[in-house]
Amino acid sequence: MARPVMSLTMTWARQAFAILVRRIDSFITPDRLRVYPLIFAFMSGVALLATSVTRVLLPAAQGSFLPDYLAHWTGGGLLLAGESGALYDPQVQQQFQAAELGPVTRLAWFVSPPVVAAFYAPFAVMPYNLSGLMWLVVSAALLVACTLSMKSFAPKLMLHKRKAVFVAVVASPVVFELLGGGQDSAFVLAVWLLGIRFLSTGHNSWAGAIFGLGFAKPQLFVLVPLVLLATRNFRALASFAAVFLLLAGASVGMVGVDGLAHWVSALASPLYAEQVQQGQAWKMIGLPSLIQGLLPPSWAGWTAPVLTVASLPVGAAILLYHVRKLRKRRVDSALVWLTTLATTVVFSPHIATYDGVLLIPVLVYLLDHRCSPLVRVSAVTAIALLWLAPVFHQVASQLAIWPLNAIDAPWAALPLAVLWRESLRALGTAESPAKSTHPSHQQELT
Repeated sequence: MARPVMSLTMTWARQAFAILVRRIDSFITPDRLRVYPLIFAFMSGVALLATSVTRVLLPAAQGSFLPDYLAHWTGGGLLLAGESGALYDPQVQQQFQAAELGPVTRLAWFVSPPVVAAFYAPFAVMPYNLSGLMWLVVSAALLVACTLSMKSFAPKLMLHKRKAVFVAVVASPVVFELLGGGQDSAFVLAVWLLGIRFLSTGHNSWAGAIFGLGFAKPQLFVLVPLVLLATRNFRALASFAAVFLLLAGASVGMVGVDGLAHWVSALASPLYAEQVQQGQAWKMIGLPSLIQGLLPPSWAGWTAPVLTVASLPVGAAILLYHVRKLRKRRVDSALVWLTTLATTVVFSPHIATYDGVLLIPVLVYLLDHRCSPLVRVSAVTAIALLWLAPVFHQVASQLAIWPLNAIDAPWAALPLAVLWRESLRALGTAESPAKSTHPSHQQELT
């Protein structure tokens, strides 16, 4: 008796959800899709310009220009100053930043792999504000190039709606956070898209080498070798491992084994947990962060480590299960890797708003190939919740009692998870060889 009742309840729930999705989708009209992104793009541009000018002129009151970029500039500057042995010492970093920007600047802690400091060393030759402006130009150029490159797997959308796509990208909160903070997520997105492009065209060794550059942010590339192994792309896997190990060796050569141990210790330190894991938890967008945000704070001592260790393996298991089902079939290689990218974002225990740019190509693909009401509503809902996250954070700061302060949880993770699920469904219903119309983008998974 219980099973039929439960089945009937689930059917009603699905029908009610479908009705709700269709009702919301009825408000997503072409006119609104043209006007509202333009409004948000204009407002974002004005806010970014005003904030940047204010921080340059009044750093003591407003903080540094491009506050996240300051950490990378500091790493490059310490390397040029011959302070590689103290690369991860927060006191040394604080003094270095104070010498450039004044003693009131909040610490922007460099915690990237040592080789990343070498990448930013040329930027650290310049004064900070000029260097930050140059990095802002580089990031914007990378975003433009990445958006243009999406025509390879979303040809219809980029052919007929390219301007709308550009405006929507500029109007998104993830791009605002990326440019406003000076983060390096545009570089990460470029690495992913370039790697996908090379894999789609059969240049496997180059693809693996490009993916190996993900050593700069290893948590965003951890699934790459697993999928390369699952698809038996051993040539790409070998080049990935070679570049990854080369960069790891370069890091050891720069700071020594002790310096590498200091990097690992910095990531496990109470200061990192306080400033990043806890202090920026409201900016995260992954499912593990949502679960953590919904639980009582008293549980954080044991749930946070469990979610950190278990989240990506769970996502990897689901992804690999679907990939292995594609054996002996020709599928769109880009779709396999876009689904891998979506899995990385949704299940990562530490992925912030600015890293949400990695889901833009996933969304563009879905809008081109599976433009359903659910996809449209999920995308709009995610964008709305990401814009509202600072508001929720301010409200939660006034509510010290759980579960009221759970409003601070990253709710955008839910619609983003729906988009991930839609990418899995697209992978499961990939066209057979006889029906495929894009042979140049196919890859046989054996």
